[in-house]
Amino acid sequence: MRQRIILVCWLLLFTLLTAGQSLAWAEETQSPQTSAVVAEIGRIGKAAKGTVGVAAVHLETGRKIAHNADEFFPMASTVKVAVAAKILDLADKGQISLTSLIPVKRSELAPGGPLGDIHWRPGLSFSAADLLELMIAKSDNTATDVLYRVAGGPAAVHAYLQALGLKEIYPSRYMRELLRDVLSIPAPASSTISLTDQFRRMSPKQASARRAKAYRANPAYDADPRDQATPAAMLGLLCKIWLEDGVSRSARSMLLPMMERSTTALKGIRGRLPVGTIVADKTGTLAGTVNDVGFITLPDGKGHIAIVVFVEGSEAPSDTRETVIIDIARLVYDYYLISAQ
Repeated sequence: MRQRIILVCWLLLFTLLTAGQSLAWAEETQSPQTSAVVAEIGRIGKAAKGTVGVAAVHLETGRKIAHNADEFFPMASTVKVAVAAKILDLADKGQISLTSLIPVKRSELAPGGPLGDIHWRPGLSFSAADLLELMIAKSDNTATDVLYRVAGGPAAVHAYLQALGLKEIYPSRYMRELLRDVLSIPAPASSTISLTDQFRRMSPKQASARRAKAYRANPAYDADPRDQATPAAMLGLLCKIWLEDGVSRSARSMLLPMMERSTTALKGIRGRLPVGTIVADKTGTLAGTVNDVGFITLPDGKGHIAIVVFVEGSEAPSDTRETVIIDIARLVYDYYLISAQ
């Protein structure tokens, strides 16, 4: 069975990587059943009052589903999967240790996640393994920026993805930079002042207004080519993780359980799947963007799904945005479950 999965993934990746900058999934001939699923995704997506992109594949057969899969969307925190892959690659090569302590700079403290609420002190340090857990399972922005620094910055993560053949994933900014841009918070006068410090110095009214802006649709954020990816390219990264192609077996063995332990994804892909379904995913939410990417295990040995759902520019309430992802994930799950050979 594993050999068959590997063969299918190689064929899928060959298709993805030889299709050029435009993966052209939308141009492929679809079966009537797949076309019906895609049409239903479009219908469900209308509730978001934004743009929805979906890419999914049944890993054992290579059967794909695509809706706006070649369009670019803001990644938000789903970029953290790529950061984790880069860090684990450095560990595999012996260039970093996952157990050695890494100092946290005061400037790296950012809201979002457990570390965003702590008070910095000299000597504050965590291991790379602990930072990975915080970044993936808790979506911690401070942990992400520390790991970005260890990786060599967003440009180094981008270069790693390029080397893997993933041309349409563009990590560009540290999380604190991204948040400042989206929330219109000026860079601090001193490099020692963190984004967390800036929030603490705001009046309650100012802080509330900034946090509200973090949920509203933001056309400038959607139009900014930085920190964007296509659903098809993000699916390519998931397939490489599954295939252990450019991502080692030890890296996959560490990363997937972290994604399974995600505490931010309860209203995402897994929100309406049957109780006990194994899901390993990573969410991303910012402005009018709500995303979820990951893996679903089908029951009774019917295989596994890799799935990417991106939503941008949504003007719907946050619970409606989440429901769109929940409903699309359940639709994809049911389709592959019923049609599995």
